[in-house]
Amino acid sequence: MNCAGRTHGSPEELHAGNVTLVEGLIAAVLRRLTPPRIVHLASAAEYGAVPEGHASREDDPACPLSPYGASKLAGTVLIEQAVRSGHVQAVALRLTNPLGAGIGAGTLPGRAARELSAAAQEGRDTVRFGPLGARRDFVDAHDVARAVLHTLTSDLSGVVNVGSGRARPVRDLVDGLVALTGFRGQILEDAPGSPRSGDVPYQRADISRLLDSGFTLHHSFHDSLYVLLRGLNPAEARAGVLS
Repeated sequence: MNCAGRTHGSPEELHAGNVTLVEGLIAAVLRRLTPPRIVHLASAAEYGAVPEGHASREDDPACPLSPYGASKLAGTVLIEQAVRSGHVQAVALRLTNPLGAGIGAGTLPGRAARELSAAAQEGRDTVRFGPLGARRDFVDAHDVARAVLHTLTSDLSGVVNVGSGRARPVRDLVDGLVALTGFRGQILEDAPGSPRSGDVPYQRADISRLLDSGFTLHHSFHDSLYVLLRGLNPAEARAGVLS
């Protein structure tokens, strides 16, 4: 199971973490007398921008808009080539936006959880974000882990989407965290927005392949937000949050 990689860095660093590493993994597997099955975590960033309302399918054209997405696509192509060779059994799970404990402050969910927890504790009047109208397919991190384990014993191969199959406004994430933290101030959307959100205003995965293999999602969006807040360390979360 390859869960390693880089989400940011120079083009050289992204290539090393998302392409060279996958090359080495495939080469190592091929040296085994009985090659084990590879489950590789890919990214929905490989799809790039899609029309509003469209659910991205595994056979859709992949047109990444960021160096990160391009490097992840290169790694996925290596997995697909290995499968076509007939010498390796491999699956590239193309993840949408996982939510759960441990998400870093460099992501909107991670930052929002920390900001709103602190704002509730300090009694702040406002918390500022960029525009929150982009729509994203959020999936619980526990369901991602379950999908990985499911794939190990299924007959799935090649690229398989993993998501919720639903596009939500990012504003839903912030509103959900407001309710859970008890923040009573105002949410402003006048901070500079993320260039990535502007480039990809809509994202939703078609998860038919995964569901047709017998997999079911177990965790709700609310579950994900609850665990995200519970995962903050004591210095980041106020006592009594989620009581």
